[in-house]
Amino acid sequence: MAVIGVDVGGTKIKTGIVSNNKIIRMITVKTGTTKEIVINNILSSIATLFNPDIKAIGIGCPGPADYQKGIIGDTPNLQPLKGINLKQIVSDKFKRKVVISNDASCFVLGESIRLKKKNVIGLTLGTGVGGGIVIDGKLYTGNGNAGEFGHCTIKYDGVKGKWGQGEIEAYLSGSAVKKRYRQEPLKLAKKEWQDYGKLLGISIVNLGHTFDPDVIVLGGGIANDFNLFKTSMQQEIKKRAMGPITVIKGSENSSILGAAALVK
Repeated sequence: MAVIGVDVGGTKIKTGIVSNNKIIRMITVKTGTTKEIVINNILSSIATLFNPDIKAIGIGCPGPADYQKGIIGDTPNLQPLKGINLKQIVSDKFKRKVVISNDASCFVLGESIRLKKKNVIGLTLGTGVGGGIVIDGKLYTGNGNAGEFGHCTIKYDGVKGKWGQGEIEAYLSGSAVKKRYRQEPLKLAKKEWQDYGKLLGISIVNLGHTFDPDVIVLGGGIANDFNLFKTSMQQEIKKRAMGPITVIKGSENSSILGAAALVK
């Protein structure tokens, strides 16, 4: 069965045709900054790949959201779509079953499939910081928005974020890095990457102690710089963790695999 998986991020939209847990073809476009442009880019991306053999469409997008109804909430990383019923728009356009979930959850589900691991926790380090939980091979969403690790606190009196003071996203997201160091992540100095890795390591230990997963996977644009913060991250994990915690960089396209798997 061929399905379309869509990964709607804060800066880009990745869309692919998936069959037998493999991406057959994919395209990437910019997300856009207005409601009309973002919706058009999502629809046009799907339309480019759509054919009569497509059975369903799975979409991952930033939370919080009412994923069952398909209504996007007050997400700091996809503000143009606040209050929009994306599920209804896509369903009306293509006349196919549409399932929506958190983009980071889709990434972790895709990684579980790719790695053939049953218990996987993930962090996506992009425009914001997202998270996902796969337990016994199944996506865990709680009442709908479980895995919003970016809004967990690592410094109770720290930088104010969208939903709280000292939350992970206020330190480790691409937006936070630009604000904190006044430059793009790619231009960070060695000392700044060490600081980043230390804060990430603290965050990871919290997740490791809570879930004790097979592996913790990192995704998002900043994960591409894994080797620059890997050493300080691992040092912090070793210092704080009760036992070994395996952390790897995930595949950039796993969100598409996970979004497609939503419709199974």
